[in-house]
Formats: sequence, C-alpha cells, structure tokens
Amino acid sequence: MTPSETIQITQEILSDHQDEWEHRFVSYLKCTTQNIPEILKRRSKFHKWSNLSVYSTIGDAKDDKPKFDLRYQGQSVGSIVIENEKVMLCMSPTQYKNNKDSKYFEGFPDFEPNDEDKYKYKWRGPEAKEFRRYFSTYPEKKRHPEHRFENLLLQELSKKSSSNKSFIGIQPITLGKDIFFQLPTTLSASGKEIKYSSNGGGIDILARRDGHLVIFELKDEYKPSEGPEKVMSQAVAYATFITELCKTEAAEYFWKLCGLNDTEKRKEIYVSILMPDPGNGEIPYHGEVIEVPGSDMHLKLHYMFFDKETITITRSSL
Repeated sequence: MTPSETIQITQEILSDHQDEWEHRFVSYLKCTTQNIPEILKRRSKFHKWSNLSVYSTIGDAKDDKPKFDLRYQGQSVGSIVIENEKVMLCMSPTQYKNNKDSKYFEGFPDFEPNDEDKYKYKWRGPEAKEFRRYFSTYPEKKRHPEHRFENLLLQELSKKSSSNKSFIGIQPITLGKDIFFQLPTTLSASGKEIKYSSNGGGIDILARRDGHLVIFELKDEYKPSEGPEKVMSQAVAYATFITELCKTEAAEYFWKLCGLNDTEKRKEIYVSILMPDPGNGEIPYHGEVIEVPGSDMHLKLHYMFFDKETITITRSSL
C-alpha cells in the first residue's frame, strides 16, 4: 500500500466514525493541557532516578489523577501517588507479581503488602529505598523488547548534551520536562489492514525537530515481513489521524501540548520509521513529500536506524 493510499483509506475510516472520536479527543486534549500546571506541581515533589522513567497516560492526565507510572526499560514496575501532599510508592498486586517473576526480572526483593493487599510505602521510606536500590543495579529486563527499545530510545533522544547524544537537534514531546506519554489514536494499523478501533494503537514516539512535529513508528526487528514499507504505512496512518485531529477544535490544544507554535511549520509533519540498522546502506526514505487531501498539511517521509546493542542512532534522513 502506498503512502497516498494509506492516507485515503485512513481518512475514509475517520470520516465514517467522526461522531464517535472527535468530541472524545477534543475533551482529552483540552483537559490534559488545562491540568498540566497541577501535574507538574505534583511532579516537582519527587526526584527521578536516572534508571527509572516517569510516565503518564492521557487518561490519567485528562482526569488530573495524582499518579505517575514508573517504568524500567519500558516495563511498568510501580507508581508514584501523591496523597495529601505525601509522596507514596505503590505497586499493584500484578506489578509486584511481575517484578518477582523470573520471566521479567531476577532477584527483586520481597515486600509485604500493607494496604488492602496493595504494596504502598512512603517514597522516602526504607521500602521505597530498597525498590530504587534494586533498579539502580540495572537488572536485565526480559520480554517485550519493543517496549525496552522504545524507552531506551526515548532516553537517548532526551539527552541535552550533544557530546553524548547520537543524534542532536531532536527532543521527545513530554508533559513538562520528563514525563513520557503515548498519544492514543482511534486506529488499529499494525495488522494487514487499517481498521477503526475506539481503543486504537498509540503513537510510539512524538518528537520535535527544527520546530516540526516528528511521528515515529518503532520496530525492534528489521525483517522482510515487516520492512520499511509496512512500518511506514502504519506511521502514515497515525500521522493522518493527527492531520484530521487538527481540523477539529482539538488542534490548538494538541499543538500546545507539543510545544509547537509556528503555524507554518505545523503544516509539515515529519513521519519516520525507527528500526534496527540492517547494515546494508539502505536508504528507504529521504524526505519525500506526500500531500494530505482536504487540508493544507503534508507529510515528509523519513527513516531512522539504530544500533540494538548500544541504543544509539546510526543513520537517519531527518
């Protein structure tokens, strides 16, 4: 399927279901942007350890929930919850079970549940200290490699110093300075065809480069059955969702969330695959421009390859 065909099919799907998704996403983005000051005030109450990443869902952000997800290499291992100005570390029974499961980690310490079969402790208490100490040893994280690469690449792209950053001039879009999130869509685009889904797939990574929005679709393997063309089709479908979203009242809230103010640069979205470098010098895309019918926006198609061992960017057309 060509990028233009992907755009056409996606636009038809979104048009057929617009009454269902438009109002919902206007609410998501409006409430999230309004709640950011309170979210950041709560975020300032605890220190982030470099080996753990802080995440939020758009659902939690729009509802202003005093909760942050803690992830280690993409795996959700606990939460920070602010209760009456107190910072608490919480693990659900499922999170604790997974942390103790050798299929995920080795040697996670024992904790006793202390709040209705939940694991809740003061962030500055001994239990939370032991929790942080365990992850400070950088234990091997098993399973779900795509989540691991996504998190590690987010950390790589987030680096401020050009001296130790493998690709400069780009930053992930976050809530505040360091709260990662994944923007949901109403599309299921990872299969053989694009489908509408009220709980569709999320955009792997949103980023900023030179004042432009970058949409990345990430894969943890480079294989013939899911090569650059297939991955780009998925990325273009999600980018088309953004272009259609920007025709609604959600547009200004979305751009405010992204921190992108130049109205001319908003019209040009960079769409990039993000895959392991095949090592053959292949250049699948180099900034080809695809117009989006019915709008003044267009997509520029790019690639970015990374090294799976060092988690550094090796080559890119961006």
